[in-house]
Amino acid sequence: MYQWRKFEFFEEKYAGKCLVPDEVAGKIECCSSGRGKIAVGCEDGTVSLLDRGFKFSYGFQAHTSSVLFIQQLKQRNFLLTVGEDEQISPQLSSVCLKVFDLDKTQPDPDCIQILRIFTNQFPEAKITSFLVVEEAPPILLIAIGLDNGCIYCIQGDIACERIKRFMLQVEKSEDKSECGITGMGFRVDGKAFHLFAVTPTSVSLFNLQTQPAGRQTLDHIGSNVNSVAMNDRLELIIGRPEAIYFYEVDGRGPCWAFEGEKKLLGWFRGYLLCVIADQRSGSNTFNIYDLKNRLIAHSIVTKEVSHMLCEWGSILLIMNDKSALCIGEKDMESKLDMLFKKNLYTVAINLVQTQQADAAATAEVLRKYGDHLYMKQDFDEAMSQYIHTIGHLEPSYVIQKFLDAQRIYNLTNYLEKLHEKGLASKDHTTLLLNCSTKLKDVDKLNVFIESEDGEINLVRLSKCTACTFTLDLPAVHFICMHSFHQRCLGDNEKECPECAFEYRSVLEMKRNLEQNSKNQDQFFKQVKNSQKMDFQ
Repeated sequence: MYQWRKFEFFEEKYAGKCLVPDEVAGKIECCSSGRGKIAVGCEDGTVSLLDRGFKFSYGFQAHTSSVLFIQQLKQRNFLLTVGEDEQISPQLSSVCLKVFDLDKTQPDPDCIQILRIFTNQFPEAKITSFLVVEEAPPILLIAIGLDNGCIYCIQGDIACERIKRFMLQVEKSEDKSECGITGMGFRVDGKAFHLFAVTPTSVSLFNLQTQPAGRQTLDHIGSNVNSVAMNDRLELIIGRPEAIYFYEVDGRGPCWAFEGEKKLLGWFRGYLLCVIADQRSGSNTFNIYDLKNRLIAHSIVTKEVSHMLCEWGSILLIMNDKSALCIGEKDMESKLDMLFKKNLYTVAINLVQTQQADAAATAEVLRKYGDHLYMKQDFDEAMSQYIHTIGHLEPSYVIQKFLDAQRIYNLTNYLEKLHEKGLASKDHTTLLLNCSTKLKDVDKLNVFIESEDGEINLVRLSKCTACTFTLDLPAVHFICMHSFHQRCLGDNEKECPECAFEYRSVLEMKRNLEQNSKNQDQFFKQVKNSQKMDFQ
């Protein structure tokens, strides 16, 4: 079985010492996050709002008895709760849905709406799942999953009670352990509007655009526990003891074989979050999986986790004993430094590419990988990395390395890529011609000089420098950027007539310098010899 590498790309904040404040006195039944706060519902009917770092903001009595489910809205500062209140009459259920306006606190938030969930048309049953999606404001769609295999839906402007109710039937069975709704997920993709529903024996998809909603069975195996989540690609994720499964609208997709009971699932910035129970040791492990790169970005043994949330740019774990963990992702530089120290350059490259880092950051990783390969004298693979940095890394950095190493084949390849991308200078062109000449690559030289539409045809002039007529073959081109008809050059094709005088002057100066150097050497030899003779 493939063993996933483990890294520490995340870290615990607040030194790992977080506690739910003492003001939250009752047992925590439900949690929700959004708009910079954590909302906590307790068995005593209270709701508490917590700020960053689990600092208590304020609390209020939402229901007379337990708060069963809670949901903060994103677009409006509303809080929805499902809880138990005093039963007014035997005909009315004690379970109701309330809407609180958190912008109006005097001192407690205004309860702007109370709805009875169960009516004569919608008989009472145990609520097992609760999900809210915000359509175009102020329209909401609330899905309430029950233990009898039904989903009650409430759609409309809840605050003004302009709503409609309808029911979705997932499973029919006398055994509620087989048909209860254990998880749901909304999929809103443009005009497409779907609802995933999970039971212990099935995974279903409802098309909410049709009336009545059409049902499609995606799988005949479901999940017994509420280990269900949605990822950022709008896929449903289900955790089972043997593996984690992904579902799209057309059926089951990929699965990942992570063993152990999946107690909680979540999704955070492209990472899969999973609390796994080890039946043998009785411990719980919280893992953060990077599925694209097949690595575990963080792993920690935890106490019994009751709730998992994402807020404040972090992952929040609340334990049964009201302790908490706040886990944040390290910055990209820290993660890359960790990988560079272990020489895991391919992992680093995959990481910056999958996390959509900017091109300059990617080029820097490729440069470091190229340097690492160069030091190992794997010149071919090093050059393939350097080529990917063209446009971000100064070409002289690469050219100098391969001039020193005398790797002319690699250098020629790099210079050709520079020309293809239109980033070569005249010096690069001259160097490429020299490399091709040393390699005696006549075909490349011909293509380079004589092609009519090649992207690297930089040394060809359209007119003869001597007669100024349009060039035709046979023609001679010089690196000094002058070109001639062969007939205009006569017998001397080795030097450019335009630059010959300057070239000869430079050559003469060079010869004089060399001669002076020889004369100086001869003079010093004579001095040394005369000293020896005097000494004798």
